[in-house]
Amino acid sequence: MPLTETEPIKKAIRRFWGNRPCGLIHSSQPVSTREFFRETEEHRFAIHTDWDLPFLKAAIGFEKHTGKQVLEIGSGIGVDALEWKRAGNQVIALDFNFPSCQLTRSRFTDAGAGGCFLNGDAENLPFPDESFDLIYSFGVLHHTPGTEKAVREIHRCLKPRGAAIIMLYYKWSAKVLGEILLGYGIRQRGLWRSGGVSNLISRYTEFDSQTSDSICPLTKVYSKAQIRKMFGPFRSVKIELHYLWPGHFGPFRRLLPLVPQGTKRSLHRRLGWNAIITASK
Repeated sequence: MPLTETEPIKKAIRRFWGNRPCGLIHSSQPVSTREFFRETEEHRFAIHTDWDLPFLKAAIGFEKHTGKQVLEIGSGIGVDALEWKRAGNQVIALDFNFPSCQLTRSRFTDAGAGGCFLNGDAENLPFPDESFDLIYSFGVLHHTPGTEKAVREIHRCLKPRGAAIIMLYYKWSAKVLGEILLGYGIRQRGLWRSGGVSNLISRYTEFDSQTSDSICPLTKVYSKAQIRKMFGPFRSVKIELHYLWPGHFGPFRRLLPLVPQGTKRSLHRRLGWNAIITASK
């Protein structure tokens, strides 16, 4: 889309995430206190589960990367950025909304860690070609209108043999098919009120950041084929699906007791909400 067409939606995106950055509500402690940082970190790694098994640290593999120049796109409240720093990397944390930049910086300051914190746009990264060994973005690029452009920017800014670790929402997940389409869309008639599937998905995701008068303006979902096409310039692309629990099935969750335990335990590999992409340049 031309820039003039994307400006209104980008303003709405910046306003939405600036009002309540992702993860902000998961502590009862005052924002930017040590207890706030501790509680929000614990919640982030506990909530991302395949059924009841946390997957995030193992799926991303923070500890496997050290001594690298790392860029995180969409730092949120800084939990993952600090994890990259703890693993022994130089970290630049970039976010589209300024409150997230401030929160990430405060988290690093509380931990006694150094980093660089920038307010910027994933679709127009302010870095020279081949600047980073690793670029990371978890649950962010499906909220910008030019996701494909952002992926091209990631490829441009990676060094040869550099790696991108990106999470995008998966189109054929239990959450989309069960909770969103069947549950909110058909049973609660949200599909007709929202005016289409794309709007429905945006309306019924990111509840942690929504308020009664602030609704997520844009959430997109991608199939594996769409992901592979988008990451076509990369030398190799691996996709793993994670994040599945009974609520994602919506009305279908009543059928889960009929599914053999062994089969159920592996369903995240087919129906998980998070497509974690590891791509090498």
